[in-house]
Amino acid sequence: MVTAGYIERSVTVNGLKLAYQEWGNPSSPPIVMLHGFGVSGHMFDEFAERMQDRYWLLALDQRGHGDSDWSESGDYSREAFVEDLEGFRKAVGLDRFILIGHSMGGLNAVSYVNTYPGHVTALVLVDVGPEASKEGVDNIVRFTRGPDELEFEEFVQMAHRFNPRRTLENIRERMRHRLKPTEGGKWTWKFDRRFRQPDSGITVGWRLSNDEMWQLFRNITIPTLLVRGAESDVLSAEVAERCVQEMPAARLVTIPGAGHSVPGDNPDAFTEAVASFLAEVQRGEFPPKAPPEPPALEQLVEEQATVRRRGPGTMTLVLAGAGAVIALAGLGFLIRKGAEARRERHSPAPKRALRTVRQAAPPIPAVDLELARARAAETVARLAEISARGARRARRSIDEADLSRARAAAAEALAALGETGRHAPELVREAAHRVESAARRRRKTHRAQRLLQLLPGRSSRSRRGWFR
Repeated sequence: MVTAGYIERSVTVNGLKLAYQEWGNPSSPPIVMLHGFGVSGHMFDEFAERMQDRYWLLALDQRGHGDSDWSESGDYSREAFVEDLEGFRKAVGLDRFILIGHSMGGLNAVSYVNTYPGHVTALVLVDVGPEASKEGVDNIVRFTRGPDELEFEEFVQMAHRFNPRRTLENIRERMRHRLKPTEGGKWTWKFDRRFRQPDSGITVGWRLSNDEMWQLFRNITIPTLLVRGAESDVLSAEVAERCVQEMPAARLVTIPGAGHSVPGDNPDAFTEAVASFLAEVQRGEFPPKAPPEPPALEQLVEEQATVRRRGPGTMTLVLAGAGAVIALAGLGFLIRKGAEARRERHSPAPKRALRTVRQAAPPIPAVDLELARARAAETVARLAEISARGARRARRSIDEADLSRARAAAAEALAALGETGRHAPELVREAAHRVESAARRRRKTHRAQRLLQLLPGRSSRSRRGWFR
C-alpha cells in the first residue's frame, strides 16, 4: 500500500536533526510513535493512515535511523533517546500526549514514562517486554548485519524471506523508506552503519539487570496496552502475560497473523485494538476499578513495630495459656496416677504403720490435683476474655489429655513459649510450682512407707525422727 497522507518535517534537538512524519489535524489528540531498531517512523504508515481522521499523529525517526542524523559520538544510550523525545515534545509544542513504542522504541517509551511521567496520558507497547527471546533478537541482528550494499530488488527479496507475511508490493514500499542509494548505483541501509559492525563498540539502549527491567515496567501506572504478535519470536506469550499482570493498569491484546512487526503485518487488527483501547481511556473506562491496594511497605513496618511495643498478640496469649493449662493437666494426671498406684501397693500394710506415716510426714498443703484444676479453670476463664474459642479448646484439653499426650504437649508448649513465656499470667506459674512441690512430698512419703516396712521394731517417736 502506497501512503501519501503525511508531511515530512524535522526539528533540531540536542544538536541533531530529527526527522518525523506528521499525519492528521493538530487540533486532534496527539499521538507520538517510536519505531524499532533498524527501521524508521514509516513503519506506522498503515496505522497512521487509518487513524488520521481522529488523531494528530507524529512518527519520529529516532537518532541514527531513517532520515534523522547519526550521533557523531556514537551515543545511542537509552538516556539519549529519552532526552531526544523530551526535546521533540518541547519543539512541537506538546504538553500531554499518547505514546506508542515498538520494540526498541517501546523500551525508549517505558524509560521516558519513568523519567517524565506527567506528559503521557496512555501508553501502547508493541511486541516488547522486560525480556526478549534470544532467538528472535538473533534473527533481527543477522538480518540487519547482512550485505551492506545490494540492488534494490535484492533487498526486497531478502526482506520477504525474513518476513513472508508481507506481500512483495508492501515490502517494496517499506524498503523505499529504509534504504538510500549509494554513489556506485546500489542501495544501502539508512541507519547508522556502525550498528552493522560488530567491532564498532556501539551499543543501543542500556545494561540493566533482569529485575531492574521488570521494575521499570511495574513503575508505569498510566493506562497501558501491550500488543503482541501471535507469531512473534521476540516477545513470548508467557512474558507478555506476566508483564500485564505485574503492571498496575495494563491489558494484553494478541494480534493474529502477525509476527514482531505487528503494525504492518496485520494493520487492520492492530488499528482496531489500539482505537478501542484509546476510546476506553477517553471515556474514563480504562482501567476498570480495582480492589483497594494493599498497605504500603512503610505502613506494614509501622504496624509490626506497634505490635512489638504492645507485647504479644491475642493468638500468642491464647497459645501460651493453652500450653500452660495442658502442662498443669499433665502434672495433675501424673500425681493422681502415682497416688492410686501407691494405694494399691500398700493396701495390705498395717493401719498403725499408715497412721505413723501420716503423723510423721510433713503436712501437705491443700494444693493437689483439685487446686491445679481450679487454677487451670481460672486461667481458662481469663483466656475467655481474649478468645472464647481458645478457651473451649483449653477446657477440652484438661479432660481429654492422657499421660503420653500430656507429656508431649507440655514439652512442646514449654519450648514454644520461649520469649513469650514471660508474658504468661503469674498465677499459672505459681500453680505449677505448688503442684510440683506436692509431687515431691508424696514421693518422700512413699520412701517413708518403705522404710517403715524395714524397721518394724521402732516406736512412732523414733520413726518421726527420720523425717526431721
